[in-house]
Amino acid sequence: MQSHKLSRRRFLQSSALFTSGTLLAACAGVAAPAASEPAASGDDAMAEPTEIEFTVWGSWDATYGLLMDEYKKTSNTNVTIISAPFGQYHDRLLTRFASGDLPDVGMIVDFDFARFQNRGFLTDLTHYVEAHPTWDINEPGYGHFYDVITDFFKSEGKPYAIPAEVNPMGIGYNIDMFEEFGVTTPYEHFQNDTWTWDTFVETAKEMMRGEGDEKIWGWTNGPVRIWNIVNRIWQNGGNIFNEDKTEVLVDQEAAVEAIQWKFDLYLVHELGPANLRSADAGAGGLFDQGRLALRDVGTWTRKGMEGSDINWGVVPQPKSVQYATWTGGFSYTIPVGAPNPDAAWDMIQYTASLEGAKFLLRNGHAGSSVKAAMESDSFLFEPPAHPESYLFMMDTVHPQPFIRRNQEFLEIWDREMDLVAIGEKTAEEAAIQIKTETEPLLEA
Repeated sequence: MQSHKLSRRRFLQSSALFTSGTLLAACAGVAAPAASEPAASGDDAMAEPTEIEFTVWGSWDATYGLLMDEYKKTSNTNVTIISAPFGQYHDRLLTRFASGDLPDVGMIVDFDFARFQNRGFLTDLTHYVEAHPTWDINEPGYGHFYDVITDFFKSEGKPYAIPAEVNPMGIGYNIDMFEEFGVTTPYEHFQNDTWTWDTFVETAKEMMRGEGDEKIWGWTNGPVRIWNIVNRIWQNGGNIFNEDKTEVLVDQEAAVEAIQWKFDLYLVHELGPANLRSADAGAGGLFDQGRLALRDVGTWTRKGMEGSDINWGVVPQPKSVQYATWTGGFSYTIPVGAPNPDAAWDMIQYTASLEGAKFLLRNGHAGSSVKAAMESDSFLFEPPAHPESYLFMMDTVHPQPFIRRNQEFLEIWDREMDLVAIGEKTAEEAAIQIKTETEPLLEA
């Protein structure tokens, strides 16, 4: 037992057993999700509560702590929430899984899902989903979630995680700056069906002003990763892999053209301050300072802009031949061999309910995987202006392109994109190298 506690301590950055939900919810000024059943009474109320552990990263312990306090009112379960820094979280959790030091519920992000699933660490949730009173496992998205994200967390057609989040990627813009400069806004272009790649570049250039520390940049967003680039490939009608992941398509014209266009936003048009694989190309500080007209945004940007004086709006990313964007997000999983899997599932289904999802949105969650929650006033509020743009994006989303040996693929991808970003390789040269090195991974 002692070694279990020591292992957990190494994982732990901040841990709390939240039991003051009424006070915290009152301080937050939000309504709690409706109870799904009456609180326990009589002999049930005297029973020892079940103890389960839920691992999260970053500051999610605060948001989920509020929800778990509300859950405690409907359940004889105490939920201990353990948090670690995001950059270390999945490696630490993988170590815990491998050693048998298991939480009951583990939060896992989309691009690390395969690392856990490939090792057989995650519980097949089919029987839980089938037994749910309102979800229908035969319906897309179980009739409750966005289907693109439920499908992502399946393996051989079976659910191994319950999605928590969606993060469609759009373009944020400084409304007051556009008014001051008298430039047509991205939203106006979108409404007029003129929001294209060419219009995007022209608009960003038109917004640029000044020199040195006072310079206003048109657009930047770095360091770009695969999800920032594959958006553009989809918008241009291409893809990185074929549908069944047996062939690499990134060397085809539509993909090559999109990759080069993306990096030329800096290399040719100089819209931002640094190459797009550099941390110096980051948009956050510049946008908050009023020195950036346009930036890539997700549903998470709203939380990041809390307290900002910037009056901003959001639109879909511009189209080439079509509108398209990426969505990902994290999920709830139950490890194989978890101490209390049934109690873990009860917590998950409460958290993933409509009211649970709306509660999380009102308390700083990004975008919810629960479709009805996204379509409610728990999400559709300002800022940003035009939040309904995110719903349009969800009609054009693709899941991030993953393969089973994804870590090896991403190392190849990032190395080649670094070279394109600094102009040492063309997109075509990089794409040919990616195809050459990646196709053997598909065969393994």
